[in-house]
Amino acid sequence: MPPKTSVATRRIVAGLFAVSLVCSFGVWRYIVVPVLGGDLSGHETHAGLLYAHAASGTLMLFFGAAALYVGWTRRFFSLHKWLGGTYLVAGSVVSVLALTLPLFERHEPASIAVATDVVASVWLAFSVMAWRAARNRRFDAHRGWMIRSYVVTWTFVFCRMAMQMPLFPSLGAEGITATIWVSFIIPVVACEIVMQWPTTARLSG
Repeated sequence: MPPKTSVATRRIVAGLFAVSLVCSFGVWRYIVVPVLGGDLSGHETHAGLLYAHAASGTLMLFFGAAALYVGWTRRFFSLHKWLGGTYLVAGSVVSVLALTLPLFERHEPASIAVATDVVASVWLAFSVMAWRAARNRRFDAHRGWMIRSYVVTWTFVFCRMAMQMPLFPSLGAEGITATIWVSFIIPVVACEIVMQWPTTARLSG
């Protein structure tokens, strides 16, 4: 986030970040930990891919949060490049696996795969932009793209929550897909509004 961001905007972003961490930890504890503990729940035919997905997703969630915290506060800044690099590598593995796993096991409704593939593709696009900006030393742009990337990381978490409790039961099985789209699009749009809010403020003088 650019240094001149208003105090109010900083507080909003900090609050959203805290909420995302709480949700992330809850989903990690009740969905990822059982997988890492051996609960494959019918995924035995591609157990290796599922373990890799769960392990890299864990790194993605928590290294991404740590990288954002360090970048935001400038504390332990010497670790920022290492934390961010680990986040990008782990997230790339998660995204590629998210695109690959539907080939091994099809979940109903089939539209779930379309929704999650779009989320994975957007994460890859945002993260490539963040990496490119850092490589070219465009650090303000890098901060913005990394924030967008982590918001999409959080929507991966929300998608898992959606599969447990779809918001649109009247749609039947398709309610899960509808919930995934809502849990993806709304956070991304909200993030963009918060980040761009200062650019629409009245000019002084």
